[in-house]
Amino acid sequence: MVTAGALIALGAIEFWPTLLVAIAGAIIGDGVSYWLGHHYRERLRSVWPFRSHAQLLAQGESFFQRHGAMSVLLGRFIGPVRPIVPMVAGMLGMPPAHFYAVNVLSAVVWAPAYLLPGMAFGASLALAGAVAARLAVLLVLLVASIWLLLWLVRWTFRVLSPRAGQIVQTVLTWIGSHPRLNRLFGGVLDPSRPEAGALLMIGALLIGSTWLFLGVLEDVITADPLVRADQGFYQLMQSLRTPWGDKIMVFATELGDGAVIALVAATVLAWLLWHRNWRTAKYWVAAIIFGQITATVIKLVLQRPRPLVDLYDGLFTYAFPSGHATMSMVTYGFLAALIAGRFTWQRRWIIYAAAALLIGIIAASRLYLGAHWLSDVIGGLSLGLAWVCLLAIAYYRHPVSAPPPRGLLGVALLAFTLASGWHVSTQYSNDLQRYAPRQMTQHIDTTTWWQTDWQRLPVYRQDLEGEYEQPLNVQWAGTLTDLQRTLRTQGWRTPVSLDAHTALHWLAPDTKLEELPLLPQIHDGRHEVLQMIFPIPANQEEPRELVLRLWKSGVTLDSGEIQLWVGNVSFEKPGRFVLFTIPVGDQRYEEALSILTHSIKMTGLQFAQRARNKEEIKTPWTDGVVLLMKNP
Repeated sequence: MVTAGALIALGAIEFWPTLLVAIAGAIIGDGVSYWLGHHYRERLRSVWPFRSHAQLLAQGESFFQRHGAMSVLLGRFIGPVRPIVPMVAGMLGMPPAHFYAVNVLSAVVWAPAYLLPGMAFGASLALAGAVAARLAVLLVLLVASIWLLLWLVRWTFRVLSPRAGQIVQTVLTWIGSHPRLNRLFGGVLDPSRPEAGALLMIGALLIGSTWLFLGVLEDVITADPLVRADQGFYQLMQSLRTPWGDKIMVFATELGDGAVIALVAATVLAWLLWHRNWRTAKYWVAAIIFGQITATVIKLVLQRPRPLVDLYDGLFTYAFPSGHATMSMVTYGFLAALIAGRFTWQRRWIIYAAAALLIGIIAASRLYLGAHWLSDVIGGLSLGLAWVCLLAIAYYRHPVSAPPPRGLLGVALLAFTLASGWHVSTQYSNDLQRYAPRQMTQHIDTTTWWQTDWQRLPVYRQDLEGEYEQPLNVQWAGTLTDLQRTLRTQGWRTPVSLDAHTALHWLAPDTKLEELPLLPQIHDGRHEVLQMIFPIPANQEEPRELVLRLWKSGVTLDSGEIQLWVGNVSFEKPGRFVLFTIPVGDQRYEEALSILTHSIKMTGLQFAQRARNKEEIKTPWTDGVVLLMKNP
């Protein structure tokens, strides 16, 4: 249902037919369930699957007896009893007319309630897609990764926790037949000890993470397939970069910076010492110091260069393993292990899931920003996890006389919030520049550009690799200030700026086109540097406006004296989605270019014709005409 709602917002399916089908399906589904209960009554208790799961019927009967007829409506929205309440209503003799009245009413409420969240998500995805397809892909990948990570942590605890004792006994039986292993692990995995199941899981993680780190290390040293795949993965991440994505990922990567890690570690250590928890404090110091020293030594020995060699100086120049990934895993991972020990098995997964989510986001940011290769991040995570597991086994192997103080979770959260807030507020703008996408600058002669080399510039606005967006049918050599001054004298104006206030205009159904802020667009990982609009007379068949956008080209003329810009001029009209109205593109590029030409009064204009290459010129931009402009 949520997926169907997203498809509605994206325009793939119609709203009303989908809503009616959903209502009909809900009515029929509960109707069949009610008919089974009404027809078979008590005989259902002896029929599979109720014969093996009598608690399902008992739960449904208890719910129905508490809420009566209202249970049919409420049950449709409550997962555990949703499939059983209609059947129980039939078994307990609820009149058919009464049931179907509530059934139809609840279906009418249920269908839009489940479609609307999907429509909201689809609408946001449509908005992101209108800005840049790569941003939409990045959002989907982030949401899917977060969901998968949380599900995996919770599933591990829900499946393994109830079976921990049985698994430990099986492992001990096998170890008992191997005397050497029994002397090494027999005392650790004593089934009578409450932490035996946890130690078994941590031990398995230790073996797996150590094996993974050594395997990645071997690949890095010998340049095996994983290292050869690093370049492809790096290019994939760079193709997903957007200015908005950069802002999110720079914030995420700063949560794993050394300043934040050091402040959190120092605060936790001070808290442990204040409470005279000497044993835990020693383990905490060992975790931080050994993790940092090990990562630094490996960096110095291997001296593997980063994807962007000028990103850092000194010891931080080297890539393997990722310091952010290693120290985030060590700090936040071991902190989670200390805190989770005070929680029941049913709630420990929340602590580990929160830590895994934070560590995963930091690691992903290093890949997205191009600060590390994929093998660097995998190596850092596996190295950190192996060290955390080894410490956790040593820490929990013997009875803990003084467990971590109860306020450790609150202190850690407070320290993390204050440290990250201070660090982001002081370093964010600098790091945005540090991690900005690199763009190579070319120098060509103005005359050569005017005659032939204009064809070397991109043909289309670049989004995801292989996709054709708007044609880049304008090239301007000069300053943006000169061009803006010329355009304003001919009736062009700057559009409404996009911010939290003006974005609300998208939700107003009757907002005029000129009051709608333009969606920013991306070319080569960058937002446009100039937006200008020219209103079209209202006697046209539909509201529309002419929009000129320019981006940096990475090319300068005459040894850097003149900047060259590439852009697009096209019409935009109101695009009405389910929940909002935004300006969308109109593909009449030839007419748009003609209006732009007549509105600029300068001598430095020239129409250039691209060759009709089917691989470059795609419909509806059939003529391939580009307008070259320069100051006379």
